[in-house]
Amino acid sequence: MYNDPATLEIIRSNFNSIAESMGHVIERTSFTTFVKESADYATALATPEGDFFVYPRSAGVTIFLSLHLKTAIKKCEPLNPGDIILLNDPYSSDGVATHLPDVHVIKPIFMNGKLLCYAWSFVHCSDVGGLVPSSISPTASDIHQEGLRIPPVKLYEGYELNQSVQKFLDHNSRVPHLNNGDFNAMVAAVNTAESRMTKLIEKFDFTSIRNGMYDLLNLASERAEKVIENIPDGIYEFSDYLDDDMITDIPIRLAVDLTISKGKMKVDFSKCDPQVKSAFNLASHGTRHSFMLQGIINFIISADPFIPINTGIVYPIDVIAPKGTIVNAEYPSAVGIRHGITMRLYNVLLGALSQAAAELVPAAGAGQAAIVVLSTPNESTGTRNMAVIEPLGGGGGGQRDKDGADGIDHAAAFLKNTPIESLEQHIETIVYRYEFIPDTSGAGLYRGGSAIQLDFKALKSDSIITARGMERMRFRPWGLSNGKAGAIGEVYYIDQTNEKRKMKKIDVLHVEKNDIVSIRTPGGGGWGNPFKRKPESVLYDVIEGLISLEKAKDDYGVEITKTNEELTIDYNQTEINRNKNQSDSIESWDFGQERIEYENHWTPEGSNALAILLQKLPASQRWIYKSEVHRRVENEYSQIPVDSRVVEKIWNELSFE
Repeated sequence: MYNDPATLEIIRSNFNSIAESMGHVIERTSFTTFVKESADYATALATPEGDFFVYPRSAGVTIFLSLHLKTAIKKCEPLNPGDIILLNDPYSSDGVATHLPDVHVIKPIFMNGKLLCYAWSFVHCSDVGGLVPSSISPTASDIHQEGLRIPPVKLYEGYELNQSVQKFLDHNSRVPHLNNGDFNAMVAAVNTAESRMTKLIEKFDFTSIRNGMYDLLNLASERAEKVIENIPDGIYEFSDYLDDDMITDIPIRLAVDLTISKGKMKVDFSKCDPQVKSAFNLASHGTRHSFMLQGIINFIISADPFIPINTGIVYPIDVIAPKGTIVNAEYPSAVGIRHGITMRLYNVLLGALSQAAAELVPAAGAGQAAIVVLSTPNESTGTRNMAVIEPLGGGGGGQRDKDGADGIDHAAAFLKNTPIESLEQHIETIVYRYEFIPDTSGAGLYRGGSAIQLDFKALKSDSIITARGMERMRFRPWGLSNGKAGAIGEVYYIDQTNEKRKMKKIDVLHVEKNDIVSIRTPGGGGWGNPFKRKPESVLYDVIEGLISLEKAKDDYGVEITKTNEELTIDYNQTEINRNKNQSDSIESWDFGQERIEYENHWTPEGSNALAILLQKLPASQRWIYKSEVHRRVENEYSQIPVDSRVVEKIWNELSFE
């Protein structure tokens, strides 16, 4: 440690203040509702090597903590005072950008001609071209269909705007004025960092501030290692699924082998499915990418609330992510729905950790952060208006000492809802319903969070609705430690004749004036035995409209009577109900009947075997052959469990010419 603890704590406080003030600048000066209301932005400060030494705890998106800026910086060197780098391409930045609408800026901060650090920010901008308004279609088949790819370039050179770059940006968006408003907010944020860091140097000195960056990284690493030391050594396996790739009906399996040894952690994703032909891919480049590790990062931060929030948290973690798997997709894979991978890996990592410390891990939350976008025609200009309707989560997972949060999964709790009044000012829509749905939470000693229902009407013909990240429509969020699985999500389309039809998911939905879309998110899984929940807590949930009288009895054994509109607990009958149905068995997880039935047929052993065999093929061919194996299974082995022997038999019969 270069600085004494007292000085370091003062420096740390100043760093945090600067990073958070950058976020406040974006929040107050950006143009779009998704940035200024929903807070889909982030800010940080990075060392000269490109590691974030300070990352805000509560301002904006919290899942970019371990991004590494080194490659993006090197591609724009030499850098001078006043330069600002702009980029959005995952493949030329080694995963700094994760999909094309996320536009990043990086500014070097010099003091007396000497590089001190970098200021960084990103926003999810409204549109960068591509197949659909807002640029993200789940069924895009390669990244070129997803919009303009911006390799690391200088947006500003010596404090002067690069007009050529600006022209390219303006000509490749449906709403350049909205993008520019948000880009300018990012530029203002990194300029604010430069100004504040200059004052900080005046307060201390260059060497103390520079050393403080590395002190904080080392401190975070040491404290993260201590948290990991408290987890029993061992190898823990777990898997979970995305519903499908929206082209086939084949689930996407995400699996991990988690090895804990003497304060170090190895996270092996070798058994994950291969990259797919749609936009459900993550271009991590095999690094310790926070989109893969967010479940572990949040676990460490929760275990040590005072740990410095920076890249040092992942230093004790090694990652194995073979090229061509869905967590390390190769160019030119589409990546628009990469956050779907992040949400499910959150569940996978916590599921693995639950085997070592179930009391420290929540049940699965909704596992989605579906971004619903409405685009309407602008007749006066011939262009289109667009706005995010809402970032739709769902119930959080229950945990050992509290219920899951209603309406928001802990894996995406950084996203705020857009106030309906603000939304209806920005786009031609009316929201009819935005509320919790009764009986969607997984029952438990601590129940899961309730799901959300959103019903909205398009007020113009030729409107387009897109949605990304809709998940858990097939496999339920799992319950933990005898808790029950939460409800799955649903989508309905109601046309002008009031005909209501159920949809599988939304990709690109063309609607006419007065058509209504109703989206119901998943509920969170429960934690612990529901029959041990306090009857008074069950009564409270009934009064609040979160569970019905029937569910109170069936799931919790709580008998509630209603007399003259007054609800009271029948304690004698409740005790009888609970004694009659009480079980001494402890089930680690309740995956829900849908997953149980799937895995009774496609066993984890068979899925693991296929994932390993597919890695023998070129990445571009793997999903094709996975689909063929699944087709053969359904035609020839539909009535038996598919284990490694069945998979190997089919594999040996395939032609790979």
